Amino acid sequence: MEFDVKKIFFPSVGVNLVFNINTDFPISKASIIYDADYKKQTITLAQPSIPVTQNTPFEQLHLTTLVYIKQRRLRIGIRCKPTQFTSNYPMADGTPVKAFVVQYRLPAIETNIRSAFRLLMTNRYAVKGKIVYNKQEYRTPGDFKIKDISFSGLGLVILEKKGQRPSPLSALKVGTKMIMGLALVDRDQPGAKKTVPVQIQVARININYSEIHTLIGLKITNITREDEEVLNLFIHTAQIEELKRISKKR
Repeated sequence: MEFDVKKIFFPSVGVNLVFNINTDFPISKASIIYDADYKKQTITLAQPSIPVTQNTPFEQLHLTTLVYIKQRRLRIGIRCKPTQFTSNYPMADGTPVKAFVVQYRLPAIETNIRSAFRLLMTNRYAVKGKIVYNKQEYRTPGDFKIKDISFSGLGLVILEKKGQRPSPLSALKVGTKMIMGLALVDRDQPGAKKTVPVQIQVARININYSEIHTLIGLKITNITREDEEVLNLFIHTAQIEELKRISKKR
């Protein structure tokens, strides 16, 4: 399938810069397109909250965004590289902002990124959860809190003791498999809560996270394609809204 860059990557579109997309540990930075020159194959982007600089190390860089084609939600990407940086890009109202230009290379292709995005909980966007472990149910916020979430997993913060007794979740071991239900919450849209069931496995444990808390990293091992698209869109939308909020503060 061929993709028309002009219809996908145009001004005001929310995008993600994905560094080293084909590795086990890609890194993503949310941005917004300010301008595009399709003859020169350049796109001007807002600087992410953690800026891209001339010294930012990477082997590959892709500009990606979500599109809806033939009743399918796809992530389309183009290879690119930064060529110019400015601290005084003029917005429509004359306000100078930080921006940079990337030179892109065709063709645009469908991409599949599972581990590049990690969303921290914010005042607007949050994830509630329920875990089924040893035939018992554990829920947020009483039994654990969700620190962050990505397409491939999430981080849980667990109180090591509940009262005088150890929390049952504090006894989890690496490799433990469980069932979890995730409720994706946008507090600006109270009626739009989405529920996503997943199968999870404990990937890592940090007992030194704090004096009274343990941080547990979970890997999503099974999720339907439909639910994966719901999670994908939730994380992407939250990243773009957070970038807009930070840009307004600047």
